[in-house]
Amino acid sequence: MQESFAHQILTKFTTFNDISTKTFFGGFSISSGTIMFGWIGKNGFYLRGHSSYRSLFIEAGMQPLSVSSGVSTKLLDYYKVNDDWLNDEEKLHSIAKMVIEHTKQELYEKNEIKKKRIKELPNMTLSLERLLCSVGIKDVETLEKKGYLESYYMIKSKKEEISINVLFSLYGSLHRRHVASLSKTIKNEIKFEYQHFLEQIANSS
Repeated sequence: MQESFAHQILTKFTTFNDISTKTFFGGFSISSGTIMFGWIGKNGFYLRGHSSYRSLFIEAGMQPLSVSSGVSTKLLDYYKVNDDWLNDEEKLHSIAKMVIEHTKQELYEKNEIKKKRIKELPNMTLSLERLLCSVGIKDVETLEKKGYLESYYMIKSKKEEISINVLFSLYGSLHRRHVASLSKTIKNEIKFEYQHFLEQIANSS
């Protein structure tokens, strides 16, 4: 029964690009390319919500998707499409396209934020990210501006016991290389550069 209903919903979007469904959360997701914009369950078809148009769904009487975890019930940001919209292909397509476009933008923005986060760099642990944040280095752009020598100096000034290996990790992070790939020669060069950096600071003070 559920598979038959999923097929009915799928046929409503045959004019959309690269439409597909797959089993998801006890029902079926429906996607256009890589963008999941709806969910099909035994009780109906749901469209993904977004702050820009969620009020439209609520005003239309669309109920949020309720999922039971066995202990509690959670409301997801998907809203059940009413029969009027399901039977009005033009209206359904218009709303679905709006959902897809907003979802694309939302995913793009999340990806941009993720790319700026220091934690996404090679060698970067959560503790090192927090240590960098504590000295004002809170994103990749700032880390790149400071460089691995100054960044290491700043966090070592705050936490003297950190190892020289952290300097190697920072170098690897900014060069998008895993620290294990750094040769002994490169590490010696990094040490030399840091000593020169310290001498410059001492001479300027």
